[in-house]
Amino acid sequence: MQLETGKMQAGHKDPLEKRASEVGQVNKYRRRSYDSNFKLKVVNEAERTNNVRAGKKYDVTECNVRRWRSQKVELKNAHSQRRAFRGPQTGRFSEIDRRVCDFVHEKRSEGLPITRAVMQQKALEVATELNIARTEFSASMGWCCRMMRRNGLSLRRRTSLAQRLPADFREKLVTYQRYVINLRKKHEYPLDQMGNADQTPVFFDMPTSVTVHNRGDKSVVVKSTGNEKSRVTVMLTCLADGTKLPPYVILKRKTMPKDSMPAGIIVRAQEKGWMESGLVVDWLKVVWARRPGGLRRKRNMLVLDAFRGHLTEEVKKKVKEMNGDLVIIPGGMTSQLQVIGYEFMRNDLRAA
Repeated sequence: MQLETGKMQAGHKDPLEKRASEVGQVNKYRRRSYDSNFKLKVVNEAERTNNVRAGKKYDVTECNVRRWRSQKVELKNAHSQRRAFRGPQTGRFSEIDRRVCDFVHEKRSEGLPITRAVMQQKALEVATELNIARTEFSASMGWCCRMMRRNGLSLRRRTSLAQRLPADFREKLVTYQRYVINLRKKHEYPLDQMGNADQTPVFFDMPTSVTVHNRGDKSVVVKSTGNEKSRVTVMLTCLADGTKLPPYVILKRKTMPKDSMPAGIIVRAQEKGWMESGLVVDWLKVVWARRPGGLRRKRNMLVLDAFRGHLTEEVKKKVKEMNGDLVIIPGGMTSQLQVIGYEFMRNDLRAA
């Protein structure tokens, strides 16, 4: 007994302790969950070096690295906080899923809106082509939701309303770019002598399309002042160096109001509340001519869209008198070539 005790004291481990230590070695990597963002970091590191080094750097097993590399496309399309990919990866009718998904991607690449009803109708057409009976496949709303979830599709709120481009938009784009580049090389305009202007309607009441509300309620009412269609037209101008010129506001009325106007804006009245050739000339005098360097008649370039009020002879003559070059954006190309973005100015108007 004393001998055995002496051996244990000399450093020999008890069999139970030895088994416990072996279990600890096997469970070196405890089960953990990782989000998609972390997995993509590991994948990028593995592609830059190799799987073993990436695993050591981020303290994950090599088999995880291999599996995540095979899931790279799914990880990119997934939410950055998503941790698992559970559930069926394909539906019962995988061919219908594939063709409907291709249809959605094709139409969305053209900028066309797609609703779930359109997807259901397309699915029924495909089912008919594949001789699948309506009793077996009815393209229900439940199928549509599951199909969208399987393929990374969801309902999204529109972020912008894209303009339909003309058939020869590539040729127009290249021609416009060459013209502007040649003008810049010829005259070497300073940044504060290149500007872009455009008019935009600003409504008196712009009710939000979303609001905080109780979950589950079917009706979500948002009250307004009733002035959703009442508007003014504002000519916004921005120079290439980031300078914003004073807004040029056009009221929809015949005469100017007698009340004093806020400082920092220029107000005019027009019966229809829209920009016309005479007002464009007036804008050139009171806004464009008063930009930094305008009084010294520095060589300048003004970019406007193809609105007919910008194309009259009196407007072209006035720009030439001011030592300027008028550049007109080709019709139908405003969404691609209009440099100015009014959102930064529109936020100030809403706050006011």
